[in-house]
Amino acid sequence: RDIGVTGVQTCALPISTSNTLNISLLTRKLKSEFPSLAVIVGKEDLLRREARDQILAAVPGGRPDADTIQTISAQTRPDETRIQQLFDDLLTPSLFGGIPIVILEGADRWLKTASDAWLEFLPQAQGNFLLILISEQLDGRSKLAKSLKEPGWWVSADRPFHRPPPWRPDARPWDNELNQWLVHRFGQAGLKVDAKIAQIMIDRMGPVMAPLAQTVEKLSLICTSENQTSVSEELLVKHLPGGGDGSAFDLVDRWFEKKRPEALLLLSQMLEGGWLDEKDQRVKNPQALLLQCSALALKRARELRAVRKIVEEEKGGEKEILEQTTLTRPFLPKIRLQYKHCDAKRVDRIIAALIELDWQMKSGAGARPEEMLERAILSV
Repeated sequence: RDIGVTGVQTCALPISTSNTLNISLLTRKLKSEFPSLAVIVGKEDLLRREARDQILAAVPGGRPDADTIQTISAQTRPDETRIQQLFDDLLTPSLFGGIPIVILEGADRWLKTASDAWLEFLPQAQGNFLLILISEQLDGRSKLAKSLKEPGWWVSADRPFHRPPPWRPDARPWDNELNQWLVHRFGQAGLKVDAKIAQIMIDRMGPVMAPLAQTVEKLSLICTSENQTSVSEELLVKHLPGGGDGSAFDLVDRWFEKKRPEALLLLSQMLEGGWLDEKDQRVKNPQALLLQCSALALKRARELRAVRKIVEEEKGGEKEILEQTTLTRPFLPKIRLQYKHCDAKRVDRIIAALIELDWQMKSGAGARPEEMLERAILSV
């Protein structure tokens, strides 16, 4: 019985709330409106900086001089007295013209300090001033966050997907949001690039946007000097660093989907050039890779075993899977694909292989970590 029902196949991207803006929407909105309060939230530093700069560039009367902007760095320790002073500064008209402007970096720590004072100030946050709050993360469900969204603009600076999302397992590798951004970035530099070629750049450099943007500028200078208006694969490979951004998740996916040649190639690339960890740092540690892959593979095998029990024994479907497992709807298409390649006997063999790997690691009786991974991929 197939676990894929219509709802899985047509699963769409999550819909953003109406008061949340991405960088593109921010650009359009600034053409006709201007905020008194802007909250910029996300882990991508490049997007946070670009959102801040776009808002400052749109200040009525022109971009203000740096010495007229009060910037509080993320390293500054928050305290209640300083917060109240910031509120007073914003509500006091400037003696030198223009509007008072405060940029508060690391805003999450300041919002946790004297939350009552923030709640008292926010109803006034529609005055003749500009307050920009910048943070890597904020809980948008909190009472204070909801109060911020009422008078303010909530700008998302999260990094876009650099691969097709899990609910599109059959999509081409370059059908992703980061690729679209990169192609657009090349276009802004006056260069044409095919999406498939742009993906090579993402695969070689990883998904961090600032280095990608810097490389676009570098390649733009090279193309200008050589009178080229498009970026070729040869040009990219010549000027890009080695490496890649493959992860343990990608390796386990290829293994469970029986894409053994792809899995072995990816493993070789990761061992040679390293891979990016959860902090976007390039690492080379075969032992750590083996441990992470083993843990992920065991979790995936147990998920597939649970799905098979629900579908084949209990005659359940998507509703029961979501209720009885930890799987979420966006990941069902990926699980559906791996379900087809993992019958009950193969799942049992994978779990047995993982138990053997664990024993070999703990006893020191096994081969090198990379060899154990290769054997597991080839044998099951």
